[in-house]
Amino acid sequence: MNNADKAPRCKNCNHCKQIGRMQTQQRRLGRKKYYCEHPKVRRVTNNSFVGFGAMGYESPLTLKTAKRWCPLKEAGES
Repeated sequence: MNNADKAPRCKNCNHCKQIGRMQTQQRRLGRKKYYCEHPKVRRVTNNSFVGFGAMGYESPLTLKTAKRWCPLKEAGES
């Protein structure tokens, strides 16, 4: 494995949780909002927002990398 394979990704992380959806108009589903619930995140930043999901019912997270402030990057966890 190279370093790119070992790098943490929010999309696959156990700490990334979906909380709510965006408001929409015209009876469509909004994109889901994803937040990081890692215990160390509050010490790093006050905003634990990770990103939005794709348009659609399941709305998976579209972010393919990790945020700059991710505590797993520093610890080397996954």
